[in-house]
Amino acid sequence: MSKKESSFFLYIKSWEKEIPTDWINIIIAKALNYCVYNESLVIKGYLLTKKRLCLIVINESHSIKHILNVFAKEVAKDIYTYENSFGKYMKVLEGSNTFKELFIQYPLYNQYIIKLITGKKIILPYKNPHVTRLEKMIHDYNYCSAIDYSGAIGPVIVQTH
Repeated sequence: MSKKESSFFLYIKSWEKEIPTDWINIIIAKALNYCVYNESLVIKGYLLTKKRLCLIVINESHSIKHILNVFAKEVAKDIYTYENSFGKYMKVLEGSNTFKELFIQYPLYNQYIIKLITGKKIILPYKNPHVTRLEKMIHDYNYCSAIDYSGAIGPVIVQTH
């Protein structure tokens, strides 16, 4: 399979209301790292907010659909572990399309977000309040690849070169 870059949003479905945000962040970071180690996923950029995950990835060995299903199964396992609610999330784990149970996927078209979470500067000949707000927002998030591009080490494995 050839390398293919994909950019998309994953909106977290209603399960985010059942688990504290700090735990959701840990669950998602852990699942992303699992995919990096076990599915050859290359993460170029990410931003994890309360209700969505922005991702820019390169999949080298599997289709993105396969990787997202593996990712969702890892998320479901950790939700199950956190919730310890056998009936509800065990059914999600056993389902054929775990991903659709947990997330809604949309394309990521916002070039400003893409640039900021992949360590690139946005240079405009004018002041854009939208870009200023995005820069501040991304600077303030602990779960964002901008950390890695600044030279620090973030919670998700990012390939910065």
